[in-house]
Amino acid sequence: MTSTFHGLETSRRALLTQQVALQTVGHNIANAATKGYSRQRVNLTASIPYEAPAFRNSTMPGQIGTGVEYNSITRIRDSFLDLQFRRENQALAMWQVQQKTFQSIENLLNEPSDNGLRAVMDKFWNSLEVLNRDPSLLSARIDLIGAAVNLTDTLNSIDKGLNDITSDLESNIQAVTVQVNSLLEKIADLNALIKRIEGPGKNANDLRDQRDLLVDSLSELVDVNVTEMPDGSYTIAIAGMTVVEGNNAALVDESIAEQAASGKLAGYVQSMAEVERVRQQLNAMVNTLVTGDIRVTLENGYVTSREMTALNEVTLADGTVIPAGQPIPANSTIVTPVEFVVQGFNGLHQLGYTLDGQTDIPFFVTEDGSTEFTIGNIRLNPEVKNDTNKIAASGKYETQPDGTRTTIRGNGDISFALTGVRDYVFTFPADMTNLSSGTIDDYFRAFIGDLGTRSNNATQNVKNSQDLTDSADMMRQQVSGVSLDEELADMIRFQHAYNAAARNMTTVDEMLDRIINQMGIVGR
Repeated sequence: MTSTFHGLETSRRALLTQQVALQTVGHNIANAATKGYSRQRVNLTASIPYEAPAFRNSTMPGQIGTGVEYNSITRIRDSFLDLQFRRENQALAMWQVQQKTFQSIENLLNEPSDNGLRAVMDKFWNSLEVLNRDPSLLSARIDLIGAAVNLTDTLNSIDKGLNDITSDLESNIQAVTVQVNSLLEKIADLNALIKRIEGPGKNANDLRDQRDLLVDSLSELVDVNVTEMPDGSYTIAIAGMTVVEGNNAALVDESIAEQAASGKLAGYVQSMAEVERVRQQLNAMVNTLVTGDIRVTLENGYVTSREMTALNEVTLADGTVIPAGQPIPANSTIVTPVEFVVQGFNGLHQLGYTLDGQTDIPFFVTEDGSTEFTIGNIRLNPEVKNDTNKIAASGKYETQPDGTRTTIRGNGDISFALTGVRDYVFTFPADMTNLSSGTIDDYFRAFIGDLGTRSNNATQNVKNSQDLTDSADMMRQQVSGVSLDEELADMIRFQHAYNAAARNMTTVDEMLDRIINQMGIVGR
């Protein structure tokens, strides 16, 4: 026979179970705005029933229920949506870093504007035009020196700015590596706690949420791969390297950034490559301008500054004919047009004569004495900078009775050739821009266009990745997020169930009172 107090036990179970359900609803409502929180659900099940009372229980039909109980409290979470969100999140972080880097580069170049490199170059070319009109004019020489100093200073400033951007990126890699190690240690600690709590069969829901939130943060820094083990712990691999197993975390150093495929670390490495590409593109422009091969034609009357080789046959003032490809003696006056190949702006300037008759003076020099010019080492030759007479604009000179040489004032053969450098078609190094040959201005426009294209590509990828990340997060929230409307509906449902169980207990109590206190008193 069933117990007389069976109804009380059934009601008691109902009260306790509905109370747990209400407490879980309250926990969900309290964490509705908590980042990373997954709503929890109490899984209710009918408790084990008794067979109907009879002499032969194995043959008699029917069972008597014993009420309700909960077998677990689980969180609502979809691991596939987590995987999708993290994949998009790490791609978004990588493109955001690159976008910010391109913005810094664009701010540094300040193009297009009246103060950018293009404007400085235009002022330099214009000052050469003024010098060409009157090579002996002091103000024109002063203006050229000022424009040249401004050009080299601007290039040096850009180089310093690029170095600063690279330095900032390297510092960010160090800082992010520290964050990665901190997250790995916290995940390993949570692994240990979760494993200990879930060992007896419980669910460490809140700790799992904290761990997943840490993994989400980790995915922003570096590409991450998560494997859940049978004991509930996570095995974490970043950049192809296993760094968390159980409660053990292997710390990483800055070299992990080189292996990263996405996330901020990959973005920093790729951004440094973009900065270096910009530097190399500008270096190619500067080196080509100063030392690139130029084919120049000088009219009759040019006096060779050194032993030179012409591309064409030339006739000297004394009637000597020098065949093409044969050396022409130094200080020879050429009375026919002559064509030379010289090395860039410097090569042209070295053909000319200063106001005091000197020659073979380079206009630009390198700070470190190297033969390759860059935006970081280019300088105006101190001789030229400190003495306007050192600008070699003339192609002729006169020998005085005392044997000294003086430039023919007003002659501008070399200044005219220097002015023509602006329109000269150079051959540029391959794979720098989509322009293989063109003027310096053409190359600069191609460089700015290439930079703009890459910057726009990063911006577009940020927008695309942001949309994909938001979409993945929205789908995840639809599954795991707390809906206050749904929770309030559950609250009312569990509240009514609790009240009904309490009422049932009262009814059972009244029945027992009737049996215990009011039966068996007839005849007393």
